[in-house]
Amino acid sequence: FVSGHNVSPLQAVGWEGLFGACILSTLLIPMYFIPTGNFVFKNPNGQMEDAIDGVYQIAHSWQVSFALIGTIISISFFNFAGISVTKQISATTRTVLDSIRTFVIWIFSLSIGWETFSQRTLIQVTGFTVLMIGMFLYNNVFIRPFLIRRGLIRSDDSDESDISPILRGDDTPVIPTMNNPSLQRNDSSIYS
Repeated sequence: FVSGHNVSPLQAVGWEGLFGACILSTLLIPMYFIPTGNFVFKNPNGQMEDAIDGVYQIAHSWQVSFALIGTIISISFFNFAGISVTKQISATTRTVLDSIRTFVIWIFSLSIGWETFSQRTLIQVTGFTVLMIGMFLYNNVFIRPFLIRRGLIRSDDSDESDISPILRGDDTPVIPTMNNPSLQRNDSSIYS
């Protein structure tokens, strides 16, 4: 969808940000009036979301303001890069890069000391491993290339008019179709 339309990635990110801001601003109004107590959310008055307190913190703390501006810039660049990759290469590549991004951030956090190895680290490594294996399986990185190399299936770049069975060595007869004239029977010989 993205590569088929002539929309620049920067414009797409702008529209995405505008729609996101409008939708979330609208949702913050009812969330302010939904009482949840302090069991789940730690808001001062026990609401689901407290946008008024958030604005107060932004206005009265340069650290929060700086973090907010940094987050906005970071997410803008991330979405711009993601849409550019999707438009120029493919959505599959963006999915792979998204998964690797989480792993790289985790490794960076470990290397500079923001995270430490603990019992939780084993769970994180297991989660990243399952994530990567699932992503590679879904995107046909492991099993399909192995089957193609072994000659058990044909790759997608073969001729589309070839309707012979995918499994090689199968002697099933090929049924002629209208899409493949070379396989059609010449029925004019029946009437002569």
